[in-house]
Amino acid sequence: MDALQLRDNAKQQLAEIRTIETGVEYLNKVKAIETWAKAEKKDAELQNIIAEQKLRTQRILGGLLKDSNISKVNQYSAGKSDQPTLCALGISKDNSSKFQKIASLPQEIFEEEIATAKEETNKRIELTTSRMLTAAKNYQKEDKKNEWQEKVNKEPQTNFFINIFKTDKKFRVIYADPAWSYNDKKKGHLTGGATDHYETMGIDEICKLPIDNISENNSILFLWVTSPLLEQGLQTIKSWGFKYKTSFIWDKVKHNMGHYNSVRHEFLLVATKGSCTPDNIQLYDSVQSIERNNNHSEKPIEFMNIIDDLYNYGDKIELFSRKIKKDNWYGWGNEL
Repeated sequence: MDALQLRDNAKQQLAEIRTIETGVEYLNKVKAIETWAKAEKKDAELQNIIAEQKLRTQRILGGLLKDSNISKVNQYSAGKSDQPTLCALGISKDNSSKFQKIASLPQEIFEEEIATAKEETNKRIELTTSRMLTAAKNYQKEDKKNEWQEKVNKEPQTNFFINIFKTDKKFRVIYADPAWSYNDKKKGHLTGGATDHYETMGIDEICKLPIDNISENNSILFLWVTSPLLEQGLQTIKSWGFKYKTSFIWDKVKHNMGHYNSVRHEFLLVATKGSCTPDNIQLYDSVQSIERNNNHSEKPIEFMNIIDDLYNYGDKIELFSRKIKKDNWYGWGNEL
């Protein structure tokens, strides 16, 4: 099979793929032609014809793999199952996952993506596997967002207070400003102790909170911590079943008294459980300069707005909340 045959008989050749084995065989032929076309520096139009055929083959293979459930047969179960392994078929686990994601796209969206890529072609190869995987990821996010919104509309909440010790509810987004104990003295402390304003909790108490139980398998945690307690913040993240990823810094603009320097910032640590990348790809500046007010420990609403923009579906809860600040956000705290 050469490039001309591929171009002229594309539909017929795809229609003949009925098994995973024939799909893999045909995909390997298309990839060989793709390698030849690149080496010979063929024009973008021909290379895109080849790339389109490769994507359509990957989509068909993805559907066949999903229907066969073969991806769940691992290479060590050879001889124990009637199905061949991915390894025996010459398909990596990673490629199997990619092909199935492409196959998950509705036909209409897949064809729209193909058409759009062709329109964008300008001496470049726009029809790529990574492009289609991005389309599949965006579709999945939009589908989950619509599913969540439908659930919210169908079962509207009237009381957003949650007792985290007595709930079966799971949250995708958790936002916490713990009542950290600084071991400072009550009243008259040089820097104005936290205990003057609210009841504090020791690190052991905070770590034992059932946050792992109320978080989804794929969820995200935003945890406020001050510089003196940064180590305890990381300890809390681990105890709650999350893994540290990055942080925001709140530049309070106004200075504040401290033991070693004039502290004008706090950390908002970001940690994940499972996989929970943002729904919105916008990258916010890690340093947010927002002048603090005179209410002790009160955090700017702008940070909750950022979280809402980054994660636009799923249930959210604010821990150690003093009041419900935003629509559709749940809250837990001893002042609610």
